[in-house]
Amino acid sequence: MLKLIITCTLFFFLSPTSSFAAPSNDEYFGMTEDFPPFNFLDKEKVVGYSTDVIDLAFKKAQLKTTFTLWPWLRAFNQAKDTPKYYVYSTSRTPEREKQFKWVGPIAKDSVYLMVLKDSPIKDSADFKSLKKYSVSGQAGDQPVLFLQKNGFDVFIAADEAARMKMFKDKKIEMDIMTTGSQEIYEQLWNLKYRRVAFLYDTDYWAAFNVNTPDAVIAKLNKAVAEMKNNGTLDKIAEKYRAK
Repeated sequence: MLKLIITCTLFFFLSPTSSFAAPSNDEYFGMTEDFPPFNFLDKEKVVGYSTDVIDLAFKKAQLKTTFTLWPWLRAFNQAKDTPKYYVYSTSRTPEREKQFKWVGPIAKDSVYLMVLKDSPIKDSADFKSLKKYSVSGQAGDQPVLFLQKNGFDVFIAADEAARMKMFKDKKIEMDIMTTGSQEIYEQLWNLKYRRVAFLYDTDYWAAFNVNTPDAVIAKLNKAVAEMKNNGTLDKIAEKYRAK
C-alpha cells in the first residue's frame, strides 16, 4: 500500500483524466502533491493518510469529491482561483488565511533540514547558519517559502523524483523533510537521513476556494472533529505510519 510509483507526476501529465475538469454541482475537486505518506499514487489512485481523511469526511458530509496529484504551485493556484476546487495537506499561514476557507487540521508534522547520514554537515541549533549549503524543493511549498524568506537560495526541482535523485546523488547537500515522511522516504529511496536543523512545527489542512459555501465547510469540519474524537484519525495514521 505504501509503495510509491515514482513516475506519478508524468502519469498525470499524460493521462486524459488528469486535466482540470468542471466538477458537477455537488462534486468538489481535491488537489495535492506527491508527499507520502500523506498523499501519493498507488496503482493509479491517489491515496495516503490525508487523502483517506478527506475522503471519509466527504462521505460523512454526504458530499462528493475526486482527487488528483499536480505540482504544488499549480494545484495551489487552481484551488485559490477556481470555485469547487481545494488543495490539501497544506499549512495554514497568516499569508494564506484569507485566500481560502479551511477544513482541519487533519494532521500535525515537524519540518527539518536533513542530510544524508554520512554527510559532513554538522547539526545546528540555528538553521540560518546552514545557508551556505545547497538545498532544493518544489515551487510554492511552504518550507521553500520559509527558507527563501530567511535568506536561503533554494534550488527549485522539476518534481519530487528529480529533487530526491539530486539529493541521493549528493548534487544537493540538504533536503527539506518532515518527521511524518522521513521513514517512508528512507524506504523509497534506500537512504538514511540525519536531522541537522529544526525549522518549525505545522498542521496540515484542506484549503477550499473562498466561494465554497460556509455550510459545506461546517459539515466537513464537523466530520473531521468527529473522526478525531472517536479515534478514526489515529487508526488511519497507523495504517500509513503517519505519526
